[in-house]
Amino acid sequence: MEITSLSSELIVEIPFLNAGRGQGGYYVDRLPVAKAVVDELPDELDAIVATADLQGRERFEDSPGGSPRLLGEALPQRLSGEILPSLGCDALKVGVVLAGDFYTVPALDRRGGSGDVTNVWEAFGREFRWVVGVAGNHDTFGEALHPSRPTFGNCYYLDERSVELDGLSIAGLGGIIGNPRRPHRRTEEAYLESLLNVLEDSTDILAIHDGPSGDRGQRGSPRITQLLNELCPPLVIRGHAHWETPLTRLEGGTQVLNVDCRVVVLTRSS
Repeated sequence: MEITSLSSELIVEIPFLNAGRGQGGYYVDRLPVAKAVVDELPDELDAIVATADLQGRERFEDSPGGSPRLLGEALPQRLSGEILPSLGCDALKVGVVLAGDFYTVPALDRRGGSGDVTNVWEAFGREFRWVVGVAGNHDTFGEALHPSRPTFGNCYYLDERSVELDGLSIAGLGGIIGNPRRPHRRTEEAYLESLLNVLEDSTDILAIHDGPSGDRGQRGSPRITQLLNELCPPLVIRGHAHWETPLTRLEGGTQVLNVDCRVVVLTRSS
């Protein structure tokens, strides 16, 4: 699968509450939703939605009651009911790739908190054909969806494993390079070994939270870049570090799509 174009004109920008520093420090931010075209999709799919790092909450006026939901919990209905139909896509023929980090503290008074994102996965699962994804370094999971029980309904938690859906082989590796005593972190050598293991078999899409560097200020790990240049998976979807320019191609030919705090809808050419 190859991305042939990524439109600079957004489909929509969705306002949400982003965490600030201290009580009442939150502010209204905007989530960009973009459209990309791929050279091919399985006949069973109209599109694939990719997103990560939705570390915010819906606005108070958009909340059905009580505390504003996580942005990733509120987003699926907006996508399935409004955005995807405008592109001629049937939500029941749309797959979702989640590249990690979907939690924000309820008070919106600090960044970097960790918490249970099971509701986000379940919300996507209710609206779409299937959901695959990995953990970010701020994600925890409850009883329904857990790394020790990686399949829940139509949701597939990937960490050094792969799944085949509608003829697509999708592999995943969660977490980041860091102190292994902290959740969802591996040493650099352990991370690279896990990445090598997960890419032993042919892969159409690799979902990861941490990821390679690109150019033009596209931050990431040079050693992950080097390994991907050797293994050459066709498409990597990553989060964790925001890129102003979300798409790049590595020297080995791998395309990298960064969906940190953005949504990209991958559709076939018309």
